[in-house]
Amino acid sequence: MLYTIKDILSEPVLQGAVLLSGKNKINSLSIESVSVIEMPVEDFVREKELVLTTAMGCGSSNSLFLSFVEEIYKSGAVALAIAVGRHVQEIPPEVIAFGKEKDFPIIHLPWELRFSDITKMIYRQINFSQEEAIRINDDIQKQLLQLFLNNQPLEEALQLLSNHFDTAILLFYGKNLILPVVSNPVTPASKIWKIIESQSITNPTTIHKGNQYKFQIFPILTITKQPCYLVLEIQNTCALQPWSFIQQHATNLQLWFQKQAALLSNRKKEKEQFVQLLINGSWENKEQLLEKGISLQYELDIPYVCILGQPEKVDENGEKLIITLYDISSDIAKKLNRKIIHAFVQGRFILFVEVVNSNPNISANEFLDHIDFYIQNGTLPLFSWGIGENHAGLYTFHEGYKDSMTALEIGRNYKGPGTRSTYANTGILRVLSVLNDNPTVTEMMHTIMGKVASYDSDKGLDLLHTLAVYLKKHSNVSQTARELSLHRQSLLYRLKKIETLTGRSLNDADDLFLLQLCLQLWTLRFNQWGGD
Repeated sequence: MLYTIKDILSEPVLQGAVLLSGKNKINSLSIESVSVIEMPVEDFVREKELVLTTAMGCGSSNSLFLSFVEEIYKSGAVALAIAVGRHVQEIPPEVIAFGKEKDFPIIHLPWELRFSDITKMIYRQINFSQEEAIRINDDIQKQLLQLFLNNQPLEEALQLLSNHFDTAILLFYGKNLILPVVSNPVTPASKIWKIIESQSITNPTTIHKGNQYKFQIFPILTITKQPCYLVLEIQNTCALQPWSFIQQHATNLQLWFQKQAALLSNRKKEKEQFVQLLINGSWENKEQLLEKGISLQYELDIPYVCILGQPEKVDENGEKLIITLYDISSDIAKKLNRKIIHAFVQGRFILFVEVVNSNPNISANEFLDHIDFYIQNGTLPLFSWGIGENHAGLYTFHEGYKDSMTALEIGRNYKGPGTRSTYANTGILRVLSVLNDNPTVTEMMHTIMGKVASYDSDKGLDLLHTLAVYLKKHSNVSQTARELSLHRQSLLYRLKKIETLTGRSLNDADDLFLLQLCLQLWTLRFNQWGGD
């Protein structure tokens, strides 16, 4: 409950007082103190103070009188009441014009009104208003707490505050906008959010929108560290609400945030445990599995392709990455009209995407193309991806997961971080990986390719690359020479040198196959990401 200039003018003790300017502001200007000031003003006037004066010392100088009023206005006073009758016979028109220009209330007081009576009355009313405001706010506090204990939605709490403050209220929680049931703002929420973002508001802030509305924006700290703002849209003809009261009610709203955070945390753990169950293939009853999936809003009786993602750089705020990744994946799923199942388990992002047109690779790559947009603009860090198969059936989550893990690990090792690999395209690499673990094959690889690699190191001819291009061009000398930008005779010299070092003939089909196999094994072992 605020005590305003309008309230003062309605008091019996001020009978005969006349408002000369600032009519549009008297309902919005609250008073916190009153003082009697004569020239000079200096630092004796506080903000939100009603100033009483006889203007003694201004004499007949209208310019000096105007300067005196300007200083009072600049000091932050809410209004100026001038006693007319002895030192001032009339208030100069320049002073009234200034009050009208600044919408600053200037009040004509009859000389017979005693300042002591006015001061006593005002302080009595200020104290009463403050006590009443505290009582009302305490009552609102109790009502908010009761709403929370009765499991009422947050919208009901906002509606209570909207009615209490008699103004439109908005609550921004992360990307979500929460409004009371009835009270809606005149200004579109999107414009208000742009104001908040553009000014990077971190402290209680008042924003004026022309001569129509002003916004009181109060940041709320949440345990999830989501950006949260309580916004009051107030008409300029109404008074601003004390920040202390807004803070009290914002603290109560945190009860809903804490409850929601706890529910989301529990839900997140449930989903992670459920996905762990799927990728382990450790369910016994499909009906029970289906029911559990329905309770988590997952559809299990449709085909999915598994995508496994590994972030290449995770800062200390890993939880923020998980929340961001979940939000982005959900938004993409809605945009593509796809069902998804996702969880972050053991530092990797597991994503099952609904398969359409019976082509898992198309479904997976379409989804990852959208995620790449957020990687490129810096919202997400660099990811390596492995894409599995859908095994042409339902309830094959664990098989698809194994495939995606194989694709991720082999593709990342062979191609490097930040790449996509499909299980279907890693067939040759899987075979080579198995052969690489065989001691006999490894010895043969070193015997055949080791001398070529040593020669490259000593002479810098890069014979291994020459052989790779030659095999790629299906033993076509002319095409190989063009690819390497070599003279034909230079290429033939290199090929002869390769035959000499390996003891194998490039014209023999078996030797050619063996050279290709050993080169692939050598590349897999020594040219994989990170080296050997």
